[in-house]
Amino acid sequence: MKQNNRFARRNRRGLPQLMVLIFSCISLVALSVNAGNDAGIRAENPASAHQAPRFQSLEDAQKKSKGCQSCHTEVDSISMHESEAVFLGCVDCHGGNAEISVSQATASDSEDYQRALKQAHVLPLHPEQWNWPSSANPESSYTLLNQESVDFVRFVNPSDYRVARDACGACHLPIVQAAERSLMATGAMLWGGAAYNNGIVPFKRYLLGEAYAPNGDAAGLKNPVEPDEAMLAKGVLPSLIALPRWENLEPGDIFRIFERGGRNIGNLFPETGLPNSIPAIQRLEEPGRPDFRQSNRGPGTGARIAVPVINITKTRLNDPFTWFLGTNDQPGDYRSSGCAACHVVYSNDKDPKHSGPYAKFGHDGTSQSKDPTIAKNESGHPLAHSFTRAIPTSQCMICHMHQPNVFVNSYMGYTMWDYESDAPFMWPEKQRYRSHYDVRAGAHPDPEQILGHAKVREINKRNPEEAAIRGKWSDPEFLDKVSE
Repeated sequence: MKQNNRFARRNRRGLPQLMVLIFSCISLVALSVNAGNDAGIRAENPASAHQAPRFQSLEDAQKKSKGCQSCHTEVDSISMHESEAVFLGCVDCHGGNAEISVSQATASDSEDYQRALKQAHVLPLHPEQWNWPSSANPESSYTLLNQESVDFVRFVNPSDYRVARDACGACHLPIVQAAERSLMATGAMLWGGAAYNNGIVPFKRYLLGEAYAPNGDAAGLKNPVEPDEAMLAKGVLPSLIALPRWENLEPGDIFRIFERGGRNIGNLFPETGLPNSIPAIQRLEEPGRPDFRQSNRGPGTGARIAVPVINITKTRLNDPFTWFLGTNDQPGDYRSSGCAACHVVYSNDKDPKHSGPYAKFGHDGTSQSKDPTIAKNESGHPLAHSFTRAIPTSQCMICHMHQPNVFVNSYMGYTMWDYESDAPFMWPEKQRYRSHYDVRAGAHPDPEQILGHAKVREINKRNPEEAAIRGKWSDPEFLDKVSE
């Protein structure tokens, strides 16, 4: 009887989570009805630019690039395709206004040039975050694409999944839809395993995945083919829903064992941020004490959040899937979003074994484009304005790694550096400290050994690994030369 009661209590605790998922599934079905035969459940944005044509004459395509080429006088590939049989103008893919032009004698820092630039280009809603008018991918942009206008997203990257159906769908719609549902876009395997193993959902069959509507709202995805029993047995999923919000999802109990609590279990609701509300120093809770009882905070109470969900969210931002730009903040991490995440190559690795013919261009994300308007000494640019199917292993490595595990790097013949055997190269001679509070009694560190909270935050923004604060690899300049 007691076992049945415990089972019932566990199910009652899990009921709110199940209700969240049930309502999400109901919303998913409602969206699928509105989407018709569309493979992805995404609302179309009526403000988006026109769809690029499947066929047109060379003359029509040239008209759509005429004004653009008054500044972009030479480009690597006008259509980004290797085939010269593809006739596309600049505005077919990027949008903008091809009727605006400048004379060859106009200086780039003149008022006339800047006025024409603003009239011809689609302008961002958040210019400071894009470092406008620079065209380089910004560092650590996180969810910036979700906050921008759909027209600017298309202007920056027509192959981004939010706009690729319009920009590329006339010829490549089945491929675009498949890419939206791919593991590289949804991360369903990571989220599914993490969600079950950490008690976010009680299901082993994956049902969470990342996808967005053109306006940046989280979206669900529905399989265009209804899986039968044989397909389900092989792991084919009927649909995916968005990850619940970490700040208002009722968490499971599994992490409460790490809270302070167990010595004193009272019937009073705990004071948030006031641990000694009694006050009685002898009755303070101690970490690790819930060895026989948990703290008196229930799920979703006492300002408690869903820890596993926020951890997954942070991991997604530091190691983004193809719905977002790469972090573009240090050597080896330069890439775009959408189809261009793979098919537009950036300089990321100087080793020919990993990068093949691209190795000679280094690993600092600089451009080799013929376009005179693209800065050649600025990181965050692709090598060229061109798609390719010759994708180097180094391009895969941008995403398919996660400290401190072994992924694609094992195919390259090496593993992550060893904290002990490689210590003389990876650790500073003198230990680093977060702050003065981190210094042990009796130690007398030099001022440069104290990083400070601002520096620690800067390091963790690029690399959430705890050891990065202490090691040399927190410095991008060190990473730039680590292979030399």
